[in-house]
Amino acid sequence: MTLLNSPVSLSRSREWSLGLFFLSCVVILWVLSSFLLNNLFEKGTYSKPFFITWFNTASFTLYLIPYYFKRWNNENHVHNIIETSSLLIEEPDLEDEETQLNKDKLHPLTFDETLKLSFCFTVLWFMSNFFNNASLLFTSVSSQTILSSTSSFFTMLVGYFFNQEIFNLTRLISLIGLFIGVVCVTFNDEPQSADSSPFQIILLGDLLALLGALCYGIYSILLKFKVKDDARIDMKLFFGFVGVFNTLILWPSIVIVHFLGIEPFELPPTKEIWFIILFNCTISFLADFLWARAMLLTSPLTVTVGLCMTIPLALVCDVIFKLQINSPIYFFGAFLVCLSFYWINKNEKNDSDIL
Repeated sequence: MTLLNSPVSLSRSREWSLGLFFLSCVVILWVLSSFLLNNLFEKGTYSKPFFITWFNTASFTLYLIPYYFKRWNNENHVHNIIETSSLLIEEPDLEDEETQLNKDKLHPLTFDETLKLSFCFTVLWFMSNFFNNASLLFTSVSSQTILSSTSSFFTMLVGYFFNQEIFNLTRLISLIGLFIGVVCVTFNDEPQSADSSPFQIILLGDLLALLGALCYGIYSILLKFKVKDDARIDMKLFFGFVGVFNTLILWPSIVIVHFLGIEPFELPPTKEIWFIILFNCTISFLADFLWARAMLLTSPLTVTVGLCMTIPLALVCDVIFKLQINSPIYFFGAFLVCLSFYWINKNEKNDSDIL
């Protein structure tokens, strides 16, 4: 009982609450982004998910500006830091050994380690976002968010393999409830009019959303497995190099998909489309950073299941903006998804507090 009320436990509880706040922001921003792209693709004015994904990720390079500004500013205090460090070395105490052991366990990632992690992360990140964006060409925002929520299964399986997630009865029941909810909502995925896409096209969109969910499950666990704690990594440096590697390494892919006829290259033809793309880019720039912070402050599975909250939000947006009324099955499924998120989050937060 004393452990649960300790300063460490209270600090961890605050971190968890902050992570959930970031997560709620991500849910709102990602749904907004999905509707912007879906409307853009539906009108056929600029159906370029590959270029949009590359452009959005390239904007992460801007994260390096505050990092290097901070580094330049800190250089003015280098000599003071060195002198202070020398005094600490000359006057060791009994706590030095314990402090050093803790640093050895979870030392901050070096510049080179962050660089390597960004390199490994870039392709998975791009693939997940591209598959999700491309799915909006063929299916609705609701269907895309529903199928993307299956990433919780992939996160749990991959996380269990890397010893990042604990499998217990509560989590099993919650994930079963989540699966039933996803199935219930999927029954609502049917053509809304005679002009709607045929079943084969809708199925392609659903498959792309599932592939995006798989990539998400892999890279979220990879990041948590390599980093382990939010304090170990400079997220601005990490995302900045994701943007650099995306820009330098993946730009030939734009040429390849152009000559293969998969996505002919074309810049946005009007100022209005440029505005939508830049606005969507800003949303992604902020949301993806908050996603990574939320995942490190809580856990991959909590964030993954929490993102299932995009389902009821997408439903509300469909009703308000598209006047699309869904069946009672959808509402029941959305309820199960929300309930599953609550129980998984409660179970995992309790485990974290005890540890």
